[in-house]
Amino acid sequence: MSLLKLDAQDAAAERPLHKAADYAAVVLAAGYSSRMGAFKPLLPMGGGTVIDCVLSQLRAAGIVRIIVVTGHRREALSSHLQDDVTAVFNPHYDAGMFSSVQAGLAAAGRYGRGVFLVPVDCPAFGEATVRKMIRCEEGRFAVPVYRGKKGHPLYIPADRVEEILAYQGSGGLKAVTDRYVEEMQRIPVDCEGVVLDMDTPSAYREVLEFLNHGSGPALSALAEGHRFFLVRHGQTRQHHEKIFLGQTDVPLSDLGRQQAKAAAVRLQQMGVDVPCIYASPLCRARQTAEIIAGVMGRGAPLPVIEEEAWKEMRLGRWDGRPIREIQRDFPQAYARRGNDLFAFKIGSSMENFYDLQYRVVKALRRLLQSSPPGDLVIVAHKGVLRAVENNLADRGVEDAWTPMAAGAVRMVSMRSRDAK
Repeated sequence: MSLLKLDAQDAAAERPLHKAADYAAVVLAAGYSSRMGAFKPLLPMGGGTVIDCVLSQLRAAGIVRIIVVTGHRREALSSHLQDDVTAVFNPHYDAGMFSSVQAGLAAAGRYGRGVFLVPVDCPAFGEATVRKMIRCEEGRFAVPVYRGKKGHPLYIPADRVEEILAYQGSGGLKAVTDRYVEEMQRIPVDCEGVVLDMDTPSAYREVLEFLNHGSGPALSALAEGHRFFLVRHGQTRQHHEKIFLGQTDVPLSDLGRQQAKAAAVRLQQMGVDVPCIYASPLCRARQTAEIIAGVMGRGAPLPVIEEEAWKEMRLGRWDGRPIREIQRDFPQAYARRGNDLFAFKIGSSMENFYDLQYRVVKALRRLLQSSPPGDLVIVAHKGVLRAVENNLADRGVEDAWTPMAAGAVRMVSMRSRDAK
C-alpha cells in the first residue's frame, strides 16, 4: 500500500508542536453503503480492508485514542477491529451521519486537545496530513485543503465537542461549523487523497489507483504537444437586471449566435483542424459549440462532445437570482463573498472556485490521457476557462487571469510550453 508517507527530511520539517497522543480520532463507519452496493469498511484495500487502511494511517500518525462508530453490519465490522480500537454502536445510524458524529464524539468526550473526524469512505488522507494538522492553531476547527479544495479529516477542538453534542437543529455538523467559517483553519497539503471519497464503485477504483500510483504526472506534462483553443460561449439572452448566473440554463441571444459564428471564423483563420468540439452541456455553451461545429465541418457538422465537469460553478440557492435580491436577503454572506471570493460558499449545493477547479482539471486530465498531441477546442464558461488556462501554466484558479469576453477565442500552446 502506497500511502504517500513523508520522507525523512519532510518528517523533520513537519514534526508536530503537540504530541499526537493528545488527540483522538473518530472514524464514521455506520452507514448502509447503499451507493457502493457493498459494505465499504470491509472492501479490499492495500492487502487489507478499507478500515485497516484508515486505522493504519491514524496509528502511523501517532493517534492512540481511536473510536470506530458502527451501525449497519456492526458485528462484521466490530469483529474485525483490534483491541486498541473502541467500537461504539450507534443505534440511530439510519437517521443519518450526524447521529454517528454525535455518538463518536460522546465516546471521545473532551479528549486532550481535540478530535479528528474521519469518514471511512475517505481512506486516502495520509498520515502526513494528520501530522501536519496537529500543528494547527489550538482551539479552532481545521480542514486539509488540496489546491484550495476542502477535504478530510475535520479537526474538532475539544472545547467545541459539547456544542456539537447539544445541537439538534437542521443541517447537522455543517450547521455548527458554519458558525465558525471565518476562523476555520485551511491547512494546505500536497496529498490529493484528502478530497477523494468512495461512495460508488468507480470512486472506489479511483481511490485504489491513487493509493497505488499517486496523482500521476502534472497537467502541464500531460498537455505537452497540444494546442488548446479556449472559447467562451456567446452572450446569453439578457435578463431585466443582473443575476448570479451559474448552472441556470439560459440560451444564447441573437448577438451570442453572431459571436459564435465569428469565433468559428477566427478558429479557421488560426488553422485549427480538429475531429470534434468539446463543450459544457449548458445551453449557452452547447449552442456556441454547435454553431462552431457547423461552420468548421467539411460537408457535415463536427461532433460536439459534452463534458459535465465543464459546467459553470454551482451557485446553489443564489443561482439565477438577481444580485440585488442576494444583497438584500443575504447581506452577511454577500459581504463574506466579497472578502474571500475564491473560497466562499454556503450550503452543500454551492461550489466555490476551488471546487470548480478540481472537477475541471480532473476532466481535462482524463481527456489528455486519451488524446494524441494536436489541437483541442473547448467551449465553456469564464470560470471553467480560467481554471483550464491557469492550470496549464502551473498556476491556480486564484492567480491572476485576463478575462475573456463573450465569444472570445484564446490559444494556449503547450508545444513549446509557452502560453500565447
